[in-house]
Amino acid sequence: MSRRYLIFVELAFLAVVGVVTVLLFRRPAPTPDAVAVDVKLPDAGSQVFLQRQGDAAMVYLVRHGDGSIERVPPQQMSERLYTAGKARGAALGLSSPVVAFWLGVGLVGQILFTGRMVVQWLASERRGKSVVPHLFWWMSLMGSLLLLSYFLWRRDPIGLLGSAFGSFIYLKNILWIRSEARQATLAVTEGS
Repeated sequence: MSRRYLIFVELAFLAVVGVVTVLLFRRPAPTPDAVAVDVKLPDAGSQVFLQRQGDAAMVYLVRHGDGSIERVPPQQMSERLYTAGKARGAALGLSSPVVAFWLGVGLVGQILFTGRMVVQWLASERRGKSVVPHLFWWMSLMGSLLLLSYFLWRRDPIGLLGSAFGSFIYLKNILWIRSEARQATLAVTEGS
């Protein structure tokens, strides 16, 4: 692949990640007088807003992942949060199979991403000098893609940016390694 093509694909990928990020975080309040509140519900796709009604009473508006909006009185929201908090008492805040799955994706991604440094360190210790083995780049790519998907699910813009930029660097290094291997194979084949 040509260098210009890779740069174009990298910029297109970053543009897609940017657009997805803007769309994820740009969800306006269901009504102009509602304000977003940071409330963690078991359904990670839900957003919570607080709205003052005409009689000065407050009501929570819960926008679910499917776009539906639920009006919840304060006492009912308190009960819901209390129940969710008790259910979340398990390790790592596992409140549903979906949450457990995505926590698993994030954990595997972080283990791969951290483990790549252990692989690099062990390879360098064996050789007695600083080296970067091929496995380092594969673990970097897989870890960053898993973390990218996890941060998309969590709607974490900082994590998204960190994972998105590195992914192409890791992919580019893997492509260079594969290109060198092909050239070496061709040289051996042509030489015999």
